Amino acid sequence: MNRPNPSPAAMKPPHRRDISARQDLLGRELRQLFDGYSQEEVPEDLLRLAEQLEGAFKRPEKTPQAAISSGAGAPSKPE
Repeated sequence: MNRPNPSPAAMKPPHRRDISARQDLLGRELRQLFDGYSQEEVPEDLLRLAEQLEGAFKRPEKTPQAAISSGAGAPSKPE
């Protein structure tokens, strides 16, 4: 025979100790999973991409004011 499912109101909330034990287990398993990834070498393609991105952020950009004073973006006069 099938038992009727208890209504959500009739279900008791889990005990705080049970929640803590589940969180501890989940934390241990996640650390174990990601510790393996952190020990792997970074692929060369990814290292090159990271270097390109780093270089892009270090490059000085022209500010709009500097571009205006240098004449960049100014409309040319028709001849």
